[in-house]
Amino acid sequence: MDFSLDEMQTIAVDSFKKFLQAEIKPIADEYRDKYIPTPLAKEIQAKLAPFGVVNGFLPEELGGFDMDAVTLGLMMHELAKVSPDIAITTLIYFASGKMVSGTPEPLRSKYLEGFINCELIASVAISEPGTGSDISSATCRAKPDGDDHFIINGEKMWISSGDYSDFMYVLVNVTEGDETGLAVFLVDREEHGYETTNIDKTALNSQSTAQVFFDNCRVPKENMVAAPGQGMKMLLTLLQSSRPIVGLMAMGIAQAAFDEAVQYSLDRVQFGKPIAAKQIVQEKLATMATQIEAGKLMAFKALSSIDQKKRSDIDAAMAKWFCTDLACEVVDEATKIHGGNGVTREFPVEYMARAAKVFRVTEGTNEIQKLMIGRAITGLNAF
Repeated sequence: MDFSLDEMQTIAVDSFKKFLQAEIKPIADEYRDKYIPTPLAKEIQAKLAPFGVVNGFLPEELGGFDMDAVTLGLMMHELAKVSPDIAITTLIYFASGKMVSGTPEPLRSKYLEGFINCELIASVAISEPGTGSDISSATCRAKPDGDDHFIINGEKMWISSGDYSDFMYVLVNVTEGDETGLAVFLVDREEHGYETTNIDKTALNSQSTAQVFFDNCRVPKENMVAAPGQGMKMLLTLLQSSRPIVGLMAMGIAQAAFDEAVQYSLDRVQFGKPIAAKQIVQEKLATMATQIEAGKLMAFKALSSIDQKKRSDIDAAMAKWFCTDLACEVVDEATKIHGGNGVTREFPVEYMARAAKVFRVTEGTNEIQKLMIGRAITGLNAF
């Protein structure tokens, strides 16, 4: 089994790292804990697009690069090291792009060019205030209105890029008509009307996480992307491909915190020598470095399964849970190496400690990931 990067991956990652330091890090530093406005968010995504992280995974016939999942994971890992906030917005481009590619014609053509050019931002609306991880119990409803339209009412919660979005893919429960069940609609903000309110969080407030309100949104039937009864399957496939990337993004935060801890331990002198020479500090650094490598390997295994079109849902769940929990451990150790400075906003590890915690609930809580794994082991459903 070859764990090395090929020549193209090495070139892509190296050039991306240089670009991130020159173009994205100054923005990330300026907007740490400060909301990036929509025009700038689109500008950032347009700058990232040539490297393939925004829409490079799309097939060439749709304007993408046919980028494989492992390479995308490598790039997202590097982006999260510089800015987990911007990485979240980019992840939603990846997720919504998966939805765009599966949107039937002629609806897809209506949005594809604007999406590819980063003139339009899309989002995916699944979670609700009262249902949490139980997405099968969606209360956001679509009611037939004549033969050609549906009326959508309800709320969605924790929707990444929600406030940025020009359109979104919405999971709804169709309870009336010839067909019933969970469906997915493409809802346009301008044409059909929905409202968004940003949610203030512990961290990752540079990007949009929103509550979304649908009040009698009248949507054409042709905007149904997944028919009643097919919505859950479509979204579970989407989550399967994004969860290992979330894990690698968390490992990106861990790597950045580790790098800060190494440098701090070399610079910080106590009792006549750098604290890096202390046995307890070296033990911490050795453990952190090993944990990061273990997490990355688990995530890459899941992404490799996706590239090989093998079943990857359990690998994806393991990677997401393991990496995001591990990232919190690594960042916590990094703050300890900083001592009292680790809890001040002067040093980046304070922010990283807050940001890492959010990833435990992104793309499904870690408790849900464990239940999925347990179901696969026992054959029994615990939820």
